[in-house]
Amino acid sequence: MKTMIAAAVLSISALTLGACATGPDNVAPAPSWVDASATEFTGWVRVRGEEFQLYETEPRLLAGGATPCISGALPRNLQRASGDISGQKVKFFGRTRAWSQRGDSALIDLQGSDVANLCRRDVVIQADRVEVLR
Repeated sequence: MKTMIAAAVLSISALTLGACATGPDNVAPAPSWVDASATEFTGWVRVRGEEFQLYETEPRLLAGGATPCISGALPRNLQRASGDISGQKVKFFGRTRAWSQRGDSALIDLQGSDVANLCRRDVVIQADRVEVLR
């Protein structure tokens, strides 16, 4: 019985901490390494359909999951052709858009690419182009 109560308290504590870290849209601020006012965004990329996830370092990319990332997309045709950059160090050129601009939709349209914001941040990157860094 004590074990069940302790587990319930831990679960409630975890939920409370999670609620503090997210806003009303269940999103968190951009990772500390992302300047939301910038026009260039450098990191390691994972391409997932109509969206990309940008990570600060290669180890964070490889860890995936809950490691801090920021979602974004290129214009539709470029995004669809971008699968070969997955796993690479890249620089995206563009700007951020507030996730709240999607309105009541579960997706935001970034130049024809539907982004689900898999990184769960309050901004996403609307990229115009990408450059692979060697």
